[in-house]
Amino acid sequence: MKLGAPLLTALLIGLLAGLQMAPAAAQAPSPGVTAGKPCAGAEYPPEARRYELEGITTLRFHLSPEGRVTDARVDKSSGWALLDEAAIRTIQACSFTPAQVARAKGAALPVQYVWSLEGNRVRPQLMPGSCPASGRFAAFQTYENAPSGPDGVKVRLLVSDDGKPRRVKPEGASLPRDTLDALVKYVESCRFGFDPSIKGERTDTAYGRVILAK
Repeated sequence: MKLGAPLLTALLIGLLAGLQMAPAAAQAPSPGVTAGKPCAGAEYPPEARRYELEGITTLRFHLSPEGRVTDARVDKSSGWALLDEAAIRTIQACSFTPAQVARAKGAALPVQYVWSLEGNRVRPQLMPGSCPASGRFAAFQTYENAPSGPDGVKVRLLVSDDGKPRRVKPEGASLPRDTLDALVKYVESCRFGFDPSIKGERTDTAYGRVILAK
């Protein structure tokens, strides 16, 4: 299967007390940012690009008196740790002028990274009834983007040409290792295919949520 144009169009839309920062895709410094270490654009993590992960990461951070970023944290997750961690690394590499530090007045500053890939991709669909009955897992809900929690685990995966899931990776789940291993095997037992009536560039990437049995 062919990947759907994995080209970076991530944008950095942060506002620092009136300073608008440059788009990440342009890889260009913002006016007024220190010349020695400008705020460069975010780079799409290769693994996130391979799985075609998208989302919006909103961060908050403070500035030290020297203009360095401190206390950077995720205010609202993109839904994917790979993207959130890349956003944190990007903002932590920035440094700011004394004037920008003064304008911030010690406040927690917001910055937002929009992770988006070009192209209209057609993802494989779960074949109805293909997931085996299980006493531990109730269902696999494809393209459900809710985070992992006590009722379910979010996963990303690739689908081979014969419809078999592979490289299944749970996201943000705090479950025993044996449960996660069984969950991966459960997803690998499901089968995927394409609706021939839907036209577009097909991709081999998928994601969803495994619902835990009560």
